[in-house]
Amino acid sequence: MDRSTDKKTRILQAAAELFSHNGYSGTGIAEIVAACSIPKGSFYYYFPGGKEQLAAEVIRFAYDQMAAGIHTHIFSVSDDALTVFRTMLERLASLFSREHRFESLVITFMGLESVYISEEVACQARQVYQEWQHLYRDKLMACGYSPALAERCSLVLFTLVHGTLISCWIKQDAGDLLRMRDQLSDLLPPPDCRTEQP
Repeated sequence: MDRSTDKKTRILQAAAELFSHNGYSGTGIAEIVAACSIPKGSFYYYFPGGKEQLAAEVIRFAYDQMAAGIHTHIFSVSDDALTVFRTMLERLASLFSREHRFESLVITFMGLESVYISEEVACQARQVYQEWQHLYRDKLMACGYSPALAERCSLVLFTLVHGTLISCWIKQDAGDLLRMRDQLSDLLPPPDCRTEQP
């Protein structure tokens, strides 16, 4: 990573952290540049569209980071969907118990605020949410689900996992994630088109 890319990444990381704690409206450019130890001119070099451009790019950055982590650390564990999504819930619960936060929730918080910011930010939030569900759908298909069943199940999983993350955040307790893990076999049907290996 060159120095220019590294500096932009630092701005995105700092902004994601501040937005997740203070919200978009509660975070100023002065706070962001102070967190990065850069002059304001450098901020506008990377984000000439100001805070609105930054917000849209933070949503994309946070999603790409999350998706890469899911592929590397969760989807790689198995080609059995039940095992994969149980692993996801366990790791999320463990993460929250250690850190009392979910980095992916910045996408949620920004998505909720996006309708009040600009159409550019709202459009990015909608795009990322669609990709998030498709991330689950594509893994289900790799686990032997037909496209139609994978589409239906990915919506259920996305809604349940996402809703449970918000519940844990509000309660400041990871217990709901573990309860969902234990109930997942009742919620996720078996694959419908897995072929037997010779």
